[in-house]
Amino acid sequence: MSHTRSWNDTRALVTGASSGLGRAIAEDLVRRGASVILTGRSAARLDEVAKGLLEAGADPDRVAVFPADLTVEADRQRLFDAVRARFGALDLVVNNAGVGATGQFDTHEAWVLRRVFEINFFAMAEVCRAALPFLSEGVDPVMLVMGSINARRGLPGRVEYSASKFAVSGFVESIRIEWRRYGIHVLQVNPGFSATPFDENAVAKTARVSVAEWRTTPAEVVAAAALRAVEKQKREITLSSKGRLLVLMNRIAPRFVDWGLSRWLLRHFPDSPVHRRKGKKRIGGVSS
Repeated sequence: MSHTRSWNDTRALVTGASSGLGRAIAEDLVRRGASVILTGRSAARLDEVAKGLLEAGADPDRVAVFPADLTVEADRQRLFDAVRARFGALDLVVNNAGVGATGQFDTHEAWVLRRVFEINFFAMAEVCRAALPFLSEGVDPVMLVMGSINARRGLPGRVEYSASKFAVSGFVESIRIEWRRYGIHVLQVNPGFSATPFDENAVAKTARVSVAEWRTTPAEVVAAAALRAVEKQKREITLSSKGRLLVLMNRIAPRFVDWGLSRWLLRHFPDSPVHRRKGKKRIGGVSS
């Protein structure tokens, strides 16, 4: 559905704004005339983003920085106290903060799974909870939640991340219906192989291979597509031709995708248990 939206004076909160997609979306919003609060864990990186915006000619009154660890309840409370003091209400929340983990699940300790879920799911959900009263008083309010193609197809070497994004997708589908009565539109954006430092910032990095060569979609392209989806009141978008192809193939030929990903795993993790089992022979019904 097409929808006319004026970005001028839009009051926005962007989480994970210190780098990658969050930074690109924040920069795009400011260029369109929105007023934005940037939040993230790194005060230095946030200041760098704000400095770049001001040097590019942004109105200082339209850019604010608030460092916060969104997994900490006290930080979330302070953040939304600042939102109340500065804006009173919100028209857009870009719920983008997230973290990854690379490597096979059985090589990671238990804390990796818990940390990924703490940031990607629980913090995201609590930001939604805290933002609800502010969005309820906003103009054409939108909650934009950053998903992933991993929310539609789990990938080997990205188990914790895939699981957390599947949880995000279920959460978003549910609150989309619940929040209709408040007049809040809920959008899920699934980036596919975007060119960001995402893997570099992973909480665990035991993978022996990088998928950096797949990450060819510029963050600015994702940001523009995300804001177009806000304007058109899309429910969900999946970005990049590679990402859409993977999701489509998984829908129509999931076993073929399983086979392809298994081959990929064997090539890039030659010492994996899967590889060792493949090389075993059975003698008298017993594996050798």
